[in-house]
Amino acid sequence: MVGIGAVAGMFSDALSSIFGTSGSQSGAQSKAVSGNGDFMAEFSKQTQQKTANMISALDKNGDGTLSADEMGLPPQTFAAIDTNGDGQLDANELNAAAVKQEITTSTQNLINKYDTNGDGKLTAAELNMSASDFAAIDTTGSGAVGLQQLMAASPLNSLLAQFTSTASSLTTAPSAANSVQALNMIA
Repeated sequence: MVGIGAVAGMFSDALSSIFGTSGSQSGAQSKAVSGNGDFMAEFSKQTQQKTANMISALDKNGDGTLSADEMGLPPQTFAAIDTNGDGQLDANELNAAAVKQEITTSTQNLINKYDTNGDGKLTAAELNMSASDFAAIDTTGSGAVGLQQLMAASPLNSLLAQFTSTASSLTTAPSAANSVQALNMIA
């Protein structure tokens, strides 16, 4: 995984989607997004709070987890979040789904913003990056990086690793992207 320092700058605009538009950001949020504050701690705190609120609101039997019935999700969507397969969503599974969704969303926002030729991939020139910095992201050496390579370079992967045993589960991010509707139920 690429270190945060090498790619954090290019993700800063895309990650601002976490906090909404720049006009509505608080000072602390604006500092976090710009890289001047502790973005990871702030994002982790917000994610954990949303998860706690969701569990509190939906946990009808009081066991501290959410079942498929409590979530009201289709089986395939629920299974994408239930990574340990126990039929219950715990806080770590919900937190990981939220981070996976943000990695997918912020990466797609990054592509949408900088992809000047419309091919769905980014080059060093489109990102205005040096060849050496770009090489850290372009693991195939093709000269252009797509969604999966950029997702692997996201600074949020270090946070994802805190909620999961392995960050390699990013290959399930597209299905997690559809399942994040559950995490948006509680604002």
